[in-house]
Amino acid sequence: MPAIEKDLKKEILKLPPVEKDKLLLRLIAKDKDLVERLHFVLIEGETTTEERRHDLKEKIAETANGHYTHPDGWMLKALRSLTSAITHHVKITKDKYGEVELNLYILTAFFNVQPSHFARLNHHNQNLCAFVGKKAETILKKLQKIDSDYYIEFETDVNQALDFIHTYGPGPYARQIGLPKEWKP
Repeated sequence: MPAIEKDLKKEILKLPPVEKDKLLLRLIAKDKDLVERLHFVLIEGETTTEERRHDLKEKIAETANGHYTHPDGWMLKALRSLTSAITHHVKITKDKYGEVELNLYILTAFFNVQPSHFARLNHHNQNLCAFVGKKAETILKKLQKIDSDYYIEFETDVNQALDFIHTYGPGPYARQIGLPKEWKP
């Protein structure tokens, strides 16, 4: 962002409050994420985090149940889209717990519903398997950033996901990046 010159800053601060408010509202309106963040904080009172998380989980479950003939095509695109939705959710809500929970839920949902696409590593799913390995690595890093009191809630799901990853198609990528076979909080 460009810095505001000192002279301009002084003149802006001298503006009448009504004029400053108009300028501020015009500027805020240009940033959709800021508008959504302000709505979440000021209107929703930051109380809808659980609802937003639940809505995202429903979207993930619905997407995981889709029919995917080419894993490196539409399925990978769907996973990336869901990952972007989670990133947006975190940007708006600052929900670090939800970031871990939702990213882990993506993996487990797709593993449970579409296991055949991860069965063996081949040229049809190599990008998908690489994505899964990197996603698991990211989840483990994010886990370190949340309160350790929450570890017990994630231990089973994380270890099931790691076992699936190392047992099936994503395994070679997991070993390549040094992903552990088991997570011990």
